[in-house]
Amino acid sequence: MHSIIEKYRTLLVLLVIFAVFLIAYILKNASHPPIEEPSLTATHVEKKEKPQTVKSPEKVYVDLKGEVVNPGLYEVSTGERLKFVIDRAGGFTKNADEKLMNLAVKVTDEMMIYVPKIGEMEVTPEIVPSSASGTDQKKDKLNINTASQQEFETLPGIGPSKAATFVQYREENGPFTAIEEITNITGIGEKTFEKLKEHIYVQ
Repeated sequence: MHSIIEKYRTLLVLLVIFAVFLIAYILKNASHPPIEEPSLTATHVEKKEKPQTVKSPEKVYVDLKGEVVNPGLYEVSTGERLKFVIDRAGGFTKNADEKLMNLAVKVTDEMMIYVPKIGEMEVTPEIVPSSASGTDQKKDKLNINTASQQEFETLPGIGPSKAATFVQYREENGPFTAIEEITNITGIGEKTFEKLKEHIYVQ
């Protein structure tokens, strides 16, 4: 018996030392609570970018009157072209004077759009006796608050595109209050105004 203990003494010593270290390690870990690692899911959610909100176009209302199939109040997007508003109203009637309408105009809030009948906006030329010439100068001038696109084209230096801008400006901003207001129209500068002021008036 004594010889067996002597034979395995070194092995027993090593086992005892290992057992002591194992117990010490267990006691040390038991005295300190485990550190929780951050949740991968939470970290992923925090880093995930918030989706960008796509702003929808602003809605406005326009009042469509005259020679369209379904006149009335329409809700449309800001900057929508007049053509698409007319289409939503069922299109022009057979009596509509389409040539007076600028379908490329962008509509704005509270805009009133009137589609005239054929011949409604045409002005019959007045025959003025020679003795009356000069007594009423307005008879030889164009009222820019009632003139059609074709009538604007009769002014010196005004072609179809510029004539359309007069009608567009009037539709978007209301009647002119003074002839000088035409200089607010894109493409109408002081030089053009000097050419036109003797040929136009407001009423």
